[in-house]
Amino acid sequence: MSNYESNVEELFLEKFEKLALRVEQLTDEILKMKDKLDKNYKLNRTFGLKTIRNSESLEFAKDIMGIGSPTKRYLLSLRAITEEWKGRKNDILLTIRQQEQETHLDLKALGIRIPINDIKNISLLAKEILSLLYISCDLHGTSINEILRDIITEINENGYKMVQEIKQKMVF
Repeated sequence: MSNYESNVEELFLEKFEKLALRVEQLTDEILKMKDKLDKNYKLNRTFGLKTIRNSESLEFAKDIMGIGSPTKRYLLSLRAITEEWKGRKNDILLTIRQQEQETHLDLKALGIRIPINDIKNISLLAKEILSLLYISCDLHGTSINEILRDIITEINENGYKMVQEIKQKMVF
């Protein structure tokens, strides 16, 4: 092998090693960026889902289905949460969850905590929901008195069980 070929080979190997090192560095930087994006996506995606996992469903409060889409469905539910947050615990959690239509996997969730002893806000919420029921019945020509009578009868019949369930799920 001539001296010239030897120099070209050394130069080529040196350039190739530098190039390989640079490719490795770029690969590491891209992987770090990908990890950072994955972490940001995971944090954004799980907003509210952690609170859902820390809460318990209530037997007497059934999930209410909202209008969904071909790929997603929406649920409104009341849950009990004992996790302490901002110095409070034992709250009722009013949640809206977005789920995949086929797998029913929770994608996103948004929850509003209402302290169980906040009678004023709970009364206001109940009044607004009953107002919606009244409006809906009136618009559809249904008698609201029978519906309200049935609701109050059911609450009176199951009231003791509801209170016992809350006492079991929450720590007072």
